[in-house]
Amino acid sequence: MDNTDQANPNSGGNNDQNNSSNNTPPAWIAQLDGDLQKNERFTQFKTISEMGKTLLDLEGNSIRIPGENATAEERKAFYAKLGVPEAADKYELDDPKLEKHYTAEADKMLRQVLLNAEVSKKGAKVIHQAFVDMLKGGITAQQKAETDRLTAEQTVIDGAVNTLKDTWKGETFKANTELAHRAFKNVIQWAGITEEEGKKFFEETKIGSLALGNHPMLLKMFHAIAGKITDDSMGGERGGGMFGEKSEEDKAKTRFPNTKFNT
Repeated sequence: MDNTDQANPNSGGNNDQNNSSNNTPPAWIAQLDGDLQKNERFTQFKTISEMGKTLLDLEGNSIRIPGENATAEERKAFYAKLGVPEAADKYELDDPKLEKHYTAEADKMLRQVLLNAEVSKKGAKVIHQAFVDMLKGGITAQQKAETDRLTAEQTVIDGAVNTLKDTWKGETFKANTELAHRAFKNVIQWAGITEEEGKKFFEETKIGSLALGNHPMLLKMFHAIAGKITDDSMGGERGGGMFGEKSEEDKAKTRFPNTKFNT
């Protein structure tokens, strides 16, 4: 027999180890049909047992989408794997610490909405944070708008006061303003209007952004009315201002006894 016809014991054979070293598919691949033998998803496994174990692991970790006829238990199991909690209070949401802007009722409602939408715990945290950020942005904008409004109103009030100060110099401004306020009070009483109703009217009724009680024109008018009213009709002793404060005009008269007040 020719020595060339004898098998070389070092030439390998069909064992998996030699196949692996020669970058050839493992022997068990030959049991597959056609192009499956060349599919890398199979050739990565050295043995059939290794492939079978991997498939079992995948099946155990896989999520099957419930069909139309799925039972409630099947649906519950499906959403549980997606991370949807069993109850709304099981969502792990951070406290936004917004007190009156994010109440317990609002939190409860949001949680229920998330559960009804079958949102996972992870997704709920993202949605909740976005909601809180939006809420904080609205609060900041609202606070700024209120600050701007108050600043604008104060600017108008300051302008009105300065207008009167240009006409009523120094202590005269305080005294004349006090007289106008006293006239307000007396006219309100004569009209049968309560002090509280009158005060509310003069504070809440506005011309533009300026309260009626601070309007220079109205103050001048009532100061003129006060000048036509006798001390008796004004209530005797000068005191109490428009709504009970001590009269600035009385204070001015005490400090400047030689000053003549038109009353």
